[in-house]
Amino acid sequence: MANTEAEIRLYERGEGRHKHRWKHDFAGFEPGDKGQIGKCPKSITEQLATEILNQGVPYYDDLGDEIPSKIYSVHKGVIYEAAPTMPGISWHGYPWRGNLRGRRPLSSRIVRKLKKMAEKSGHSKEFEQWLKQYG
Repeated sequence: MANTEAEIRLYERGEGRHKHRWKHDFAGFEPGDKGQIGKCPKSITEQLATEILNQGVPYYDDLGDEIPSKIYSVHKGVIYEAAPTMPGISWHGYPWRGNLRGRRPLSSRIVRKLKKMAEKSGHSKEFEQWLKQYG
């Protein structure tokens, strides 16, 4: 599921950007002005974020799109969503939460692929828990 050398995705947190980070070493959510804000564990370094991103499953809004609108991945059972910062070049990721008003659920294809990733890493129980709590 990893990308080829030509398709390596660049993770970009963004200059001075701390919206999706906090002091805890677990993923979670905090209330924000526009709803819940996904917070990444403090142990996720930029290198690890890049690895998580590059193992991800691309999602295209339309079948003919060349650049995915989102990339979904799983790490220690937590589902992460990445949005483009510079389309086709760099991405910014955060914990995914599907039970928000106005959000479409993840496609069954994406869930199946993420579930396989979680099983491979030995985190299927955590994955199922995350889906139950936030899906």
